[in-house]
Amino acid sequence: LVAGGARLDGWASGDGRRVERDRATGAVLLDDRPPDRDGTVPTARLGVRRDLSQTVYVRGATYAGFRPPTLNELHRPFRVGNDVTEANAALEPERLYGAELGTGGAFEGGGWALTAFWNRLDDPVTNVTIGFGPGTFPRAGFIPAGGVLRERRNAGEIDAVGVEGEVARDFASGLQLRAAFGFTDAEVDGGADAPQLTGKRPAQAPQWTVTAGAVWQATARLQAQAALRYESLRFEDDLNTRRLSPALGVDAQLSWSLTDTASLYVAADNLFDADVETGETADGVESFGPPRALRLGLTLRSPGG
Repeated sequence: LVAGGARLDGWASGDGRRVERDRATGAVLLDDRPPDRDGTVPTARLGVRRDLSQTVYVRGATYAGFRPPTLNELHRPFRVGNDVTEANAALEPERLYGAELGTGGAFEGGGWALTAFWNRLDDPVTNVTIGFGPGTFPRAGFIPAGGVLRERRNAGEIDAVGVEGEVARDFASGLQLRAAFGFTDAEVDGGADAPQLTGKRPAQAPQWTVTAGAVWQATARLQAQAALRYESLRFEDDLNTRRLSPALGVDAQLSWSLTDTASLYVAADNLFDADVETGETADGVESFGPPRALRLGLTLRSPGG
């Protein structure tokens, strides 16, 4: 089996405006109206698959894609603690090129798949560190001591190689098990625009991700579910100076079918109340994901749905 396609996408950014005023006086501090911009980007994909037997296949694919910058990235700055990130109306679209080889198959009650891949992301939109407080900077204003100023920029390229795998199995007892993993070795080449990033790992990108889940139909009415997710160490910032600890989270749910279209459930998100670190500012302020949450609810389904 061979399948492919190509397309030409157009993008446009226009009528953007950023206005900042002094809250006390109402005086306009900034009135920025960047020029309108547009462009076209060709993309394509080619994939092949061959069945080696009734239970094993091999496949390969190569592809190109793109992502235009969002309105937030173009026009909206943000601040977390004393860390300020400026928008950039001159951002260009990101462009992705990649290839992958994989194999997979089926066995009694289940299946498996394994894929190796290479990706290159040109002009990735990156929060690039451009200054440290204390100091006053154009557009951003005053950054206090311990603070950091970043700006969204198209910073060189990112190369990533890795492997992904998954396996699933259904048992006659009503138990379904699944597991998946991903390993990604990603590295930034900042080029002439951001040489300080060369050799660094992209922010918020773990090397290892592991997920697993189980669904058990205990009786005709009672169902139990559990899901696990693990992420290895990540870096919060572009310079790889702030480490985010590895994280393991577990969710669980019990549901009781009242009728063919209604069921009650009780669920626990982050069952073991793990501290999942999601961010850290230059002055040591840490952010965490939601703590353990218990939910009780009613699910309604349309007949035949």
